[in-house]
Amino acid sequence: MDIDSIIVNPEILPIPKEVKKWKAKDYTMVWITMAVGVLTWEYPWFGIFLGLPWYVSLALEFIGNGITLIPMIIQSHAGAKYGIAEPQITRSRWGIWGAQLPSIIRAIIGTGWWGINVFIITEIIVGLYLKISGKLYSVVSPLLASGEANSFTISLADPTLFWAVFIVVIILELLILYYSPILKGQEPLRKMSWIVAPVVMLSLLGIFLSEVYKYGLNFSLPTKFNASIPVAIAFLAGNMSSWLTMAISMPDLTRFAENQRAQIFGQLILPFAYALFGIFGVIGSSIAYSATHVLIIDPVLLTLLTDPTPIALLLLIPLLMETFAVNTLANLLPPGYDISNIFPKKISWFKGVLIATLIGLIVGAWSFLGSAYSFIENWLLTYGIALGSIVGINMADYTVIRRFELDVSSLYVFNGKYKYMKGINPAALLAFIASSLIGYMPDLGVSNATLSFINSLGPLFTLPLSFLLYLILMKAFRLW
Repeated sequence: MDIDSIIVNPEILPIPKEVKKWKAKDYTMVWITMAVGVLTWEYPWFGIFLGLPWYVSLALEFIGNGITLIPMIIQSHAGAKYGIAEPQITRSRWGIWGAQLPSIIRAIIGTGWWGINVFIITEIIVGLYLKISGKLYSVVSPLLASGEANSFTISLADPTLFWAVFIVVIILELLILYYSPILKGQEPLRKMSWIVAPVVMLSLLGIFLSEVYKYGLNFSLPTKFNASIPVAIAFLAGNMSSWLTMAISMPDLTRFAENQRAQIFGQLILPFAYALFGIFGVIGSSIAYSATHVLIIDPVLLTLLTDPTPIALLLLIPLLMETFAVNTLANLLPPGYDISNIFPKKISWFKGVLIATLIGLIVGAWSFLGSAYSFIENWLLTYGIALGSIVGINMADYTVIRRFELDVSSLYVFNGKYKYMKGINPAALLAFIASSLIGYMPDLGVSNATLSFINSLGPLFTLPLSFLLYLILMKAFRLW
């Protein structure tokens, strides 16, 4: 069998120049679509619940996303320059076969986020149904009184309806991707972001202004610093982890960029979007708490409980559109590439999307939404350790060793420049194993104060460590 034909299909070859139409404003709209939503409102509250003052929580959120933006733009460079997706770029660092490992890890984590967002979409739809039908208060009020209302409240109200809608949402997302072919520049996705981005900003702004209109500006914000320094650093690392998936996979979108300026300037909005709408989230929920003495950090539940039905519909339908769009752009599209890369000749991008859907259902990451600690520690930091190791290797190879240059033809042949040792780069594999293993020691039952602190650093530790280890090992194996 011709080995080269196994690792190639038309969708993963460099796309033609006439398809590369995405401008800076397109990427800005894409990032607003992906970054502004339910979790943007909630993120600062996770830090507050961990004992951080509101302004420290917001600052660490901004810094964490700003740090992630650096490797994201570096990784995006190759996509924009050569018109290729992330799994093929990854072959240059990990080897033709070795690239399977980081791609599969990234795909699994991306599908976890996909499950979280399908859950949120379903929450909005079912919540609106309960609101319109008049059943909402009878179900939610007892939970509010006991202080147990959270992101799972709506799903418990009518489980049969909730999970039926959950399935329908999945089918609709698959249909959107089916009708967004790669070889035509995925124009429906670009156009969708131009519709969704403005309305979702107006939606969260509307939720904030609604709370101000109802209750005024009488509120107080948590200002006591009750968290330890390690907890504060862990929260920073968690925010850094949040978009590390796209720090790997952003070339899947920047391959359509008309030039480097488009992808660089278009992505700078990320930390600012989080900071601005995070402020709305902190103040908006605080206003409602001051008036009702019930703290609801979920903007969906907050709107359903405090606004009349017409206003709730007006505010939540755009939020529904945003969550649907981000799930398509960030959490199903890239894993489709990753899984297709396992066997490109037999697995098309859309078949990869279908497999990613099944993986996401198995992962069931929406279960982490129950508490701030679970979301930060058990979800963001846990996967951040592995992704930090991958991103560090990618950055070291592309910036220091390749100097932003790739031999594109060798990405599609087994016996080319990126064959390394039987298709695997041992330097990348060992750097990943060593840096990740140290980070996961406490999770493996080997723990002391130092290892626990390293574990809490997540990608803040594994990214620079894998960066250095990779360069050392490339020299040791005489591959550089």
